[in-house]
Amino acid sequence: MPHTPWRALRRAALGLVAVAGFAGTALAAAPVTVTLWSWSPVTPTMKAMVAAIEKNHPDIRIRATIQPHTAYFTALKAAAASGTLPDIVGLPPGNYTQQTRPHLLALDQVAAAAWGADWQKHFAPALLTQARLGNPAGDTHFYMLPMEAEVLNLWMNRAAFAKAGLKAPPASFAQLVADAAKLRKAGFIGMYQGGATGLFDNWVYMQIAAQTDLPDLLAAETGHPVWTKPGMVAAAKVWGELFTRHVVQDGALSALQYPTGANLFAAGRVGMMSLGSWWLQNTHLSADPALKTMSGYEKFFFPALKAGGAASPPLGGVDIGWGITRTAAKSPAEEHATATVFKELISGAGEQVALNQLNDLPAFNGMRPQGTMPPAVRKLYDSYIKELATAHPHQIGNPVIYQALISNLQAIGAGTKTPAAAMAAVQAVAQAQAK
Repeated sequence: MPHTPWRALRRAALGLVAVAGFAGTALAAAPVTVTLWSWSPVTPTMKAMVAAIEKNHPDIRIRATIQPHTAYFTALKAAAASGTLPDIVGLPPGNYTQQTRPHLLALDQVAAAAWGADWQKHFAPALLTQARLGNPAGDTHFYMLPMEAEVLNLWMNRAAFAKAGLKAPPASFAQLVADAAKLRKAGFIGMYQGGATGLFDNWVYMQIAAQTDLPDLLAAETGHPVWTKPGMVAAAKVWGELFTRHVVQDGALSALQYPTGANLFAAGRVGMMSLGSWWLQNTHLSADPALKTMSGYEKFFFPALKAGGAASPPLGGVDIGWGITRTAAKSPAEEHATATVFKELISGAGEQVALNQLNDLPAFNGMRPQGTMPPAVRKLYDSYIKELATAHPHQIGNPVIYQALISNLQAIGAGTKTPAAAMAAVQAVAQAQAK
């Protein structure tokens, strides 16, 4: 796929600066506006990031729009279809990047200009592999690069557990079912599932499948048609039991993980929820001492499906990355400004602000949060960094297979398909995509 000659564009942009200087300060160019859309970081964090970047670059203005996850990706798809994309878009790896790829610029030369010819050394190899997940055969370009990484897990609310007479996270699936019942009886949602947010349906299923058939789960992520293997069907059966055994709330399939579920969890009305390392950002976003110090919360991995077994292994990798759209190429000045903002978001002032607010885990080597953390937060953060080093990938690369998986998981939850029939439907799509 052709991509923009960034070296030539930088020369053109420098030429514009020289002409402006030659004309005198009275004719100084107005700031260049760079537009940005994303679902993450949340609005307060993004405002602080924008302020830090604009302080470093007074000749640039950033117009950032942050929306909840589901609304954002709906808007992104519509803007791609209508040719109204912003300059920079937030992207997870895999299916969402691949859906947007026809409208994105290859970033290889942008990265080389920002961090040198050996720029890949600044990212863990696993994160770079995920960044290209789902690329067509032979396409080795990068269309997004990671700003931050994540680890998936479940979280529990300590106060809710205490009121339900529970002392610790469930250690087995049977205990998960029993604990959810006790939480419901105590007036809480046992385990909140935003079933209308497909990504989290996918992630819960993946956490289960990591126990029942990790090798085939990883193969499925890269497009292999293995969805009818016994372990993959077994995971779908357990997913269905979350609904039939009332672990998740009634009406889960029409509920949103963000903002609804996260707000209910923060308000203390939910006992358990599938989230991840990004939940630590609430230490900077909330005035509630239980969140500010994380003393009211505890993380755990999806419990062992069999008594005495092991919980799910860590899944994770790229949380959010940034892509540059073809919209940015409408002028050399805007493209140059966009590349500047892109660098600041990943390895500069923007990312430093996000890390300081514990938005998630750093993707760029050497970046670390500044300042002190409460002891409980430090312990959680350090455990996530350790888990990230061995985490297995957690994204589906092919957008068609991803959509098939989501729709069939939702059909299982609704009781309109058996786990075997649902996985057979996903298998058929995967086989067609593999041809």
